[in-house]
Amino acid sequence: MTFITLTPVESMLICAILLAGGDGNRFGGEVPKQFLRLAGEEILLRSLRTLAAAEIDRLVVVAHPRWLSETESLVQTAKLKVPTRIVAGGSSRNESTWNGILALDASDDDIVLVHDAVRPLLPLEVLRRAIDPVVEGIADSTDTVIPSADTLVVVEGGVVVEIPNRARYRRGQTPQVFRKSVLVQAYEAAAAAGDMTATDDCSLVLRHVPGARILAVPGDEMNMKITTRLDMVLADRMLQMKTLEDDESAAVGASLDDARLLVVGGTNGIGRAIADEATRLGGRAEVVGRSTGLDVRDRAGVDRCVDEVADRLGGLDHVVVTAGILRIGTVADADPEDLKEVFDVNLGGTLNVAAASYRHLRQSRGSLTVFASSSFTRGRADYVAYSASKAGVVNLAQGLAEEWHDDGIRVNAVSPERTDTPMRRLAFPEEAHALLLTPEEVARATVRLLRSDLTGQVLDVRRHLDP
Repeated sequence: MTFITLTPVESMLICAILLAGGDGNRFGGEVPKQFLRLAGEEILLRSLRTLAAAEIDRLVVVAHPRWLSETESLVQTAKLKVPTRIVAGGSSRNESTWNGILALDASDDDIVLVHDAVRPLLPLEVLRRAIDPVVEGIADSTDTVIPSADTLVVVEGGVVVEIPNRARYRRGQTPQVFRKSVLVQAYEAAAAAGDMTATDDCSLVLRHVPGARILAVPGDEMNMKITTRLDMVLADRMLQMKTLEDDESAAVGASLDDARLLVVGGTNGIGRAIADEATRLGGRAEVVGRSTGLDVRDRAGVDRCVDEVADRLGGLDHVVVTAGILRIGTVADADPEDLKEVFDVNLGGTLNVAAASYRHLRQSRGSLTVFASSSFTRGRADYVAYSASKAGVVNLAQGLAEEWHDDGIRVNAVSPERTDTPMRRLAFPEEAHALLLTPEEVARATVRLLRSDLTGQVLDVRRHLDP
């Protein structure tokens, strides 16, 4: 990203305070949410890297007193070029911010940016919009805000007393940016007045620094605060959307030049299309499946096949498992062996390929991509075993993403909606094929996932909004 070149006050520093002192009470769980992984990377680590990318001069991380060593470990992992200090937080947000101010060692004319660590998806352009007016001297402080799409209702004692014009209101985000002298004045006055319970820092400036110029700057819906488990799910999906852009010309990620790919179940349909797309982008792909004599239920055979392909290619960077079967009919009328085969191929076979690929992917720090189905979210009548097996594949991917994280192996699942494949045509011969996804559409989305840095994701590939 290109930033506007500004003419700051001589020797002005841009300092940041990253508030990471929460204990996660509202989120639940034993680990504070800033240490949870979002698409394979800790929330705090993502926030650290975002601030560092803005070329700030100093950074203070305010950590929970019981989690100082874990915070120190993540700061070391981030390998930041900006000088960074870690200090313990206080009993409230205001006390934590004040501890951060004292640790900055900044002058009155320096800029102080305050950001919540649990807003890890802060776009850099929002960060710059918040900093620039204070640097340029046209504001003493900026508050990052977004409009409210919901009607606002004032309630007193359970009774609606007012419905104000929402056009006047904004939802507050961070960062909030200040001239240091203004922020210090606000805190000193607030402390003297016993007013250290504000939920943000602009509130203190507004209350205790008469005449301060506080400018509202546009935020972004991406810059959400992760407070609840639902927020985590939404953030995960927003990150996925941000990373996997549909515009190939703007695609950002690892090159596939000379990348070594194994596609299991790739002799036709989606698998073949993935191999072709990867080859088009410079990769070297081999495809194996039933037509080449591979039975994914045979663990020993899978081990031999994966090792042989790895030997021919000189290793493996990506393994994609599209092998699967679909049996139509009610459970009551099904042959028990047919039901067992669905699980053995779809789930057991995927697990066999994963286990056989592990040592090769650990060596290359590569990726495993497995295939679920849009039916994994809800069991479907007449193919109950298939839906259940695909739900198992998703759990397999999410579990392996955690299990293999420290080995540098990314694991994701792709969940395409109804796709025009030979297996689908055999199961639903009367279906209107023109309404289905094409294997090529699924392949392009899958290859973008291969090139990303995401892990633990379930990538929905959809053309339609209906279930």
